[in-house]
Amino acid sequence: MKKVLSIALAVVMMLAVCVPAFAADITTDGGTGTVIIKTATTTSGGDDARSFTVTVPADQEIPWGAASYDVSYEVETHLAYGETLAVTVAGEQGYMSYSPEAGVELPLPYALMGEGVDYATTEPNVYPAVTVPLNVVVTEEDWNEAVIGTYSDTLTFTAEILVG
Repeated sequence: MKKVLSIALAVVMMLAVCVPAFAADITTDGGTGTVIIKTATTTSGGDDARSFTVTVPADQEIPWGAASYDVSYEVETHLAYGETLAVTVAGEQGYMSYSPEAGVELPLPYALMGEGVDYATTEPNVYPAVTVPLNVVVTEEDWNEAVIGTYSDTLTFTAEILVG
């Protein structure tokens, strides 16, 4: 068995050395040759070439009493044919909260408004990056009823590639 395996391995190695280079030969007498060029769908490092970037704002501080505060973000995509990007934004609690002491939580309602709440690209490539409008809106009534303090919530940006 070892001898058969050794012979088979030796034959495979010999054949590997004999693989011809697949290139067009044009002799010194002239002539033409053809070459097919094509792109890969992977980078030179072997990674998938599709990419997208959603640049979201860093932590934001909303001025007290602001009716609307801009938290717009940017989107850039480089996707395959038939693919688009969808981005959704949601608040963790749906309201900002302030805890002045243990066991006490005061809410400050807000709403997310603008195209950026549920955004979807219409083309596979969005370049250069586009700004997607998004605002945090607090009503005057809610500001007037709120105790002064540092209220907060976490916004979650979810991005996914859609096919078709």
